[in-house]
Amino acid sequence: MSFFQHGIKSSSVSVSSAGTSGFLSQVRHATKRAAGSRTNKNDSAGRRLGPKAYEGHFVKPGQIIMRQRGTTLHPGENTDIGRDHTIFALEPGWVRFYYDPFHPLRKYVGVALTKDTRLPLPHFEPRMRRFGYEEILDADKAIQEEEHMSRKEWMQQSELQAAKAELEAHLSQKREEFGASISGKFDADLELATDRMMSIYQLVNNGQSIEEAQIQTTYNYVYDLKLAVQRGEVEEAASKSLKETYVELSRKIDETFSIDAQGSICGYISPEDKLKAQEATLSQLKSEYSGKILKLEDKRAILDLIQTPGVFGKEEQNKLKKQFLPSVLPLSVQGTVKENLDPKNPGKGITVVRVFDEKTKNVKVIGRTKDAFVPQ
Repeated sequence: MSFFQHGIKSSSVSVSSAGTSGFLSQVRHATKRAAGSRTNKNDSAGRRLGPKAYEGHFVKPGQIIMRQRGTTLHPGENTDIGRDHTIFALEPGWVRFYYDPFHPLRKYVGVALTKDTRLPLPHFEPRMRRFGYEEILDADKAIQEEEHMSRKEWMQQSELQAAKAELEAHLSQKREEFGASISGKFDADLELATDRMMSIYQLVNNGQSIEEAQIQTTYNYVYDLKLAVQRGEVEEAASKSLKETYVELSRKIDETFSIDAQGSICGYISPEDKLKAQEATLSQLKSEYSGKILKLEDKRAILDLIQTPGVFGKEEQNKLKKQFLPSVLPLSVQGTVKENLDPKNPGKGITVVRVFDEKTKNVKVIGRTKDAFVPQ
């Protein structure tokens, strides 16, 4: 029998006799030469790690000071670190390597803004900063620099001018209101008194209490007097007289008028009377409007109580509104919760919500009626 009849190449098979048993053993050999191993003898190029600027070297913003793997050096004053731990300069200056007393095991590299500055600077002293401004002596270039604006700012000029005109009109209207309110008692110093009321109004509108606004307004006037004396616009003796006059006028105004959180002028309320009014208002709010379904007329009555002139400041009013006028009533209010409902068919006027049950420590599905949502 020929081996080619069974599809076996004679070149890849060796046949040997199995002795007297008559069996044949076949051994297959590889017909393709195995590939030899290849050694990469050339290493990759070095990453050029290490310092690129040394102690006392002058660097520019963005210039690399240190390339490293890991934070062998930490970024210090006027430097920053990249994703590959490269430290680079943020300001032009001179390189300084130093240790921080608050981190004695770390070595830092920073940039000193002057050649004779040593780092680290004392911890509680003001930081040295470079503003980068230079005086423009050319008048035409100075005007051009002042009038320069970005394209986005230029495109919004119409909106900005409209907002500015609206603000000026509002302040002018407020000034007329304040002037008319105090004209009967401070006619001799009506302009100065109106200026004080306007300053207090703006500070109260920004969130300060009436007491803080009064102190800040007095301080600003006295400080402006000091600057006027330094510039030679007012003499020292005249400034003392103006200061005494203003302090006395401020005392009279503050004991006669006040400004509430809504920016309206009202009568003066002593601290004792204000505390009593606050306690009475809180007691009325808790007794009449806590834990009940609120209607639109209830909301108006609560707002009137919270915004009683001269009783609560702006921040206090916001806290009371969150407490007594929430957007959704708490679950403890009876008649606003419907349990054991079908989420797919809750019913008319029912809003399905998921809440966390403190007793079972699980999230459960309940329904809230329309009365649970306070009208806004």
